[in-house]
Amino acid sequence: MEEIALDRDDIAALSSDVRVAILKALDSRPMTVSELAVLTDADLVTHENARKWRDYTLTKRARRVLHPGKDHRIIFLLGTSLVAMTAGALLVASFLRGFAVQGGSAVREPLLLYAGEALLGVTIALWYLAVRCRRDSLPCRG
Repeated sequence: MEEIALDRDDIAALSSDVRVAILKALDSRPMTVSELAVLTDADLVTHENARKWRDYTLTKRARRVLHPGKDHRIIFLLGTSLVAMTAGALLVASFLRGFAVQGGSAVREPLLLYAGEALLGVTIALWYLAVRCRRDSLPCRG
């Protein structure tokens, strides 16, 4: 698990159960300034100016505090996709190479091509999930 360095201001901000509860609530929805003044000073939340209200959301640092294992999910998705891509490429290459039989002709097994294409499709789906999870900074579900 990745270590997260907290300084004195962070510890002071997180020492209140109410503030931690606000961080957890902010993880699911934006909040207003009256709810978040101390957490902004600790660089755990950021804001965007809207027309009438200033909406606050978690910073990347605060998301890592609340969800420390999330990055491991992305690493798992990318690792699994690497295995699927390698296996898919090997199956497609085996299909293209074919099997030598007596008489010098080569026989190609279509099942190798289908399985290879399926694994390469799984690779693309896993890449999509990893990119979406990283970009949206949401808990990865899949």
